[in-house]
Amino acid sequence: MAGHNRHGELSKEMKTNYPQVYLDLDSEFASIKIAKGTEAKSYIKDGFIFCEDSQGRIIEVQILNLSDLKAGKKPKRTA
Repeated sequence: MAGHNRHGELSKEMKTNYPQVYLDLDSEFASIKIAKGTEAKSYIKDGFIFCEDSQGRIIEVQILNLSDLKAGKKPKRTA
């Protein structure tokens, strides 16, 4: 089977080093970078920040209060 099919671009993306996880326990912050891209828009929903590229694809998710998440506390709904 040839290495170029209709799923070729997707398989290239999957071979990259994503997801990338960053933790800063002192600041109670975590970030999960899902795909390459430049953030064009971000919004908060249920205590998480979702970052989108210019085409509306989510490329990163940030968690602001890790201790609340670990304790099972539900944040105030914001959107």
